[in-house]
Parts: sequence; structure tokens; C-alpha cells
Amino acid sequence: MKNTLYNCIIIGGGPAGARAALELSKFTNNILLIDYREILGDKLCTGIIGKECAEKYGLAEYLIHNKGNSADIINPSDNKFHLKSNNPKAFIIDRAKYIQEIIQKAIKNNIQVFYQSRVTNITVNKKYAEVSYSRSGIKKTICTKSIILASGLESKLISKLNIKPISKENILNGSQIILKNTKNITNTKVFLGSRFGSQGFGWVVPTFKDELLIGVLTKSRSKNILHQFLNSITDEYNLKNIDKKLIKSWGIPIKPLTKTYSDRVLIIGDSAGIVKPVTGGGIYYSQISADIAVETLKIALDKDDFSEKLLSTYEDKWMDAIGTEIANGNKLRNILFGFEDNLLDNLTNFALSNKFITNILTSNKSSFDNHFKSVLNFINNQKIMTLFSKSKYSKIKEIIPNMKKDIF
Repeated sequence: MKNTLYNCIIIGGGPAGARAALELSKFTNNILLIDYREILGDKLCTGIIGKECAEKYGLAEYLIHNKGNSADIINPSDNKFHLKSNNPKAFIIDRAKYIQEIIQKAIKNNIQVFYQSRVTNITVNKKYAEVSYSRSGIKKTICTKSIILASGLESKLISKLNIKPISKENILNGSQIILKNTKNITNTKVFLGSRFGSQGFGWVVPTFKDELLIGVLTKSRSKNILHQFLNSITDEYNLKNIDKKLIKSWGIPIKPLTKTYSDRVLIIGDSAGIVKPVTGGGIYYSQISADIAVETLKIALDKDDFSEKLLSTYEDKWMDAIGTEIANGNKLRNILFGFEDNLLDNLTNFALSNKFITNILTSNKSSFDNHFKSVLNFINNQKIMTLFSKSKYSKIKEIIPNMKKDIF
């Protein structure tokens, strides 16, 4: 093993690492994926992907828990608004099986996988990179021409590359619990308001396993906020046997690293902070970043050049592809989650009770994967602008002009 020089070692077997492994395996060999889990993809997540992601990467029917063609929006005053589209805009999937399916395709192309192995160190020199890992208490070091780092947000390996980590102010905190769906809830519910903390929201998502994913995403204290949320909906959703010890929490970056490459190393997915800022969804953008990383490594392997200069083209390409959406998505998050409860109540009552507005929101022009583009289409619609301008509530009249001012 010490004498093996891999073409690439991928650290992390989530959606980013799995996609990178599969795409790399299509044109080169000597690829190794290392993950600390026994079951790849087994991570806390709502497992929601948009239609665009499903169309681009494929989605087997057996992986779908639920098709998201409807949702209820619940405002701070607990008024409920039902939205429904003719076709699914998103899919709630079995995340672990989705990732494992990708990994199995890569394994058929002869990649290696080290399970239950935790990478502890990365060192890079002019000839190769060294990856140190521990498995079953045994420590080993192996060599590779290149590394794709896809080990998630909390990766301490970033500091080994002399790259500044994502600051705490740009990390959201999520908590979620899985409970029995005793009331046969069939569509996703999104809860808004200050009870979810700064820039927070809550959700109830049904799966086909007669389960509910109940969680919150906020700037801080997500576990405490989820406790309160569960208490508030226990009777309505007939929640039973709530063992709050089963709540799991995780961090979600909403802004990318200032640098996502170094000599012999590319950083993708959550490790790079490449996610959708409005919802914190990472499955789609993770795979986009993996695709671009693989395109870059193909050139590096062909030229036998793994210098920082060559690998920097990776960042240029992913920035071109989704960088603007991420940057503007952060502006959008600050706007949408900056509304006070009273304004949120008035806004949802005004907009989600209007058939023309809800038709726009559920039309093909509204995308689950490109939030900023969808909002841009909405606020530039002449009839929408007119409807808002004629509102009796002065703060609603100001929303679209203020949004345009803050965005542009």
C-alpha cells in the first residue's frame, strides 16, 4: 500500500465526493474514496432536491420518498397557505441510498473505498500529497497525485492547507428529529417567523416510510428552538413518543471559502461552502462543484501538472456556473429573513391569498434550485409590481422597490 501512488484520493463520501468519484472513474484509474462512515451518505438531511438536479443527474423512482408538488406555508400568526403546482418542483429522497447508488456505479468502474477511516492529516510536496488516516486504531499514510476534499463543513483539514475557514457568522445551525406520521400528512409544511430565531424557519416533511422529518434552521440555538417548536405542534400533528435525545444537529455554510484550491487539492461541496444560501440545500450544488473539479483534474492529469495555478481554474469555473446565484442568494436571504413578524403576516396574507401571485410562484418560472433567478422574475413582473404598489399596507408597497435597491 505504501508504494501505491493514487491519481486522486477523495476525502468524504457525501453527494460531492460520490459524484466526483463516479465522474473521475469514467476516464482514469487508481482512485480512492475515504470516509469515516460505515454507511456512506448516512447524514442528517431533509433530502430534498429540485427538479433541475433530478433531470441533470437522474433520479430512480425507488429513491423518492415524496414528490414535492405542494406545500403549506404557515406564517407567524399560524395562518396556513396551500401552494400547489401541476408538476413536482422538488423530490424528497432517501439521501443515503441516493449517494450509495452513485458510489456503486463508481465501484463498478474500479474505484476503491475505505470505509470507517478518518483522515487526520494532509501534507503536500512537489512530487505528491500524503494523506494520513486512521482505521480500527491503525494509522497509515498513503500518497496521491491529487486530492478532492469533500469531507463536509467541520473539516479540520482546511487548516492544513493554509486556507482560512468559513467564519461562524456565515454558518447556519440546523436540528432535526424523525417521528411517526400518525396523521397521514402528505405535503411539506414550512413555518416562518421570529420564533425560529435569527434568519430561521421550521419544517415538517413527510416521507413514504410513515415518518415526519421535523426540524429548524437558524443562526444559533437550533436544538432549543426545535424543542419549543415540537411543543407547539405536538397536539396538531399528534406527535407521540418524542425522545428529544434523538434530535440531531449540524452546521450549514451559506458563504463559500475565499479560496477553494491549493497545490494538488480541490475543495468541493459543503467543505467549500458551496450551497444554496436561502434554504441551505447542498446536494445539487455539491454535485455541480464535483463535476467542475473533475473537469479540472482531467486537464491536470493529462498535463501532469497539479500546481495551484492550474487548479485555480476550478474556482473560476464554479464561480461562473453558480457563484452569482450564491452571492445574490445571500442578499436574498438577508432580505427575506429580515422581515418582522407583523410584516410577514401582512405579506403572506396579501400575496398568498392572491391567485395570480400564487400561480406565478408555482409556475415553471419558479425554480427550487435557482432562488435568486426565481425572485428576480417575480419582482420584475409588471403585474406583480402593480399589485404590490396598490396594496393598502405601506410597507408592502415598499417591498419590491426596496428589494431591487438592496439587490442591485
